[in-house]
Amino acid sequence: MAPRTDRSPTALRPLALSQSLLARADGSTKFSFGNVSVMASITGPTEVRIREELVDKATLEINVRPLRGLAGPSHKAAETLLTSLLAPLILLHLYPRSLLQLTLQTLSSSSTAFSTAFSTSPSSLTPSPSTVTLQSLPPSSAESAARINASMLALVDAGVACKGMLVAVAVAFVEGELRLDPTQREEEMATSRHVFAFSFGVDVGGTEGECVGVDSVGQFEVDELFEAQSLAQTATQAILAFIRKSIETRYGATGAPPPAAVKPAPAMKEEKMELPEEESEGDESMDDA
Repeated sequence: MAPRTDRSPTALRPLALSQSLLARADGSTKFSFGNVSVMASITGPTEVRIREELVDKATLEINVRPLRGLAGPSHKAAETLLTSLLAPLILLHLYPRSLLQLTLQTLSSSSTAFSTAFSTSPSSLTPSPSTVTLQSLPPSSAESAARINASMLALVDAGVACKGMLVAVAVAFVEGELRLDPTQREEEMATSRHVFAFSFGVDVGGTEGECVGVDSVGQFEVDELFEAQSLAQTATQAILAFIRKSIETRYGATGAPPPAAVKPAPAMKEEKMELPEEESEGDESMDDA
């Protein structure tokens, strides 16, 4: 496979982030790696069905929808992965007996493919080489990473309390070369592809980030996995810096607040000390008497 010409093997595609796009959602975000885009929306805390109610925390419900067709096993697996990553970071105990509903919609690569033209003839009801087949394609690693980022930013947009930030990125090995944020063509040619998720925040990763999730597909060595993790950690730090800058721009912040101005103490007025008046001669004579 030809080497990259538009960017280096360890460079990210252009990132894009938009928030508060849906009027009927409490929080919404669209996150993109190049042409791979995912929309996330969150509703809640809201009323929850009695059979799903938890007395000590909120119920987290995640729905992943493909661009076309119905959700398949790969989308159910994505829901399970997102739940395992987000539930430990969200302060669910602050919203007991309520529901947080997170919905994700793929906006870029198609999730289904037709091998032949669709036919409604009776002959197509029997299996044959020419019968139409609807194949559910697994989501790309870049799409999975975009889902994680969009989910986290939708929570931020909705004001849901969390311990820290969750940032993800994809890495692939193509012909022995490590490639960050692979394209769809690169993933098809890759011997292995990985999605790394890092958490940032006080006690959950700090500023360097802590790896809290890895989703790998393919054949690879342990050394290759650690090499990919090291590259992903550096990349997620760059993505987090982009997210912070985007949010600061949205809310009109340009950095840290200026230091508080210390007002000088008011000047003390000089008061003249009045000496006691000398007693009059009359008073002295009265004392002598």
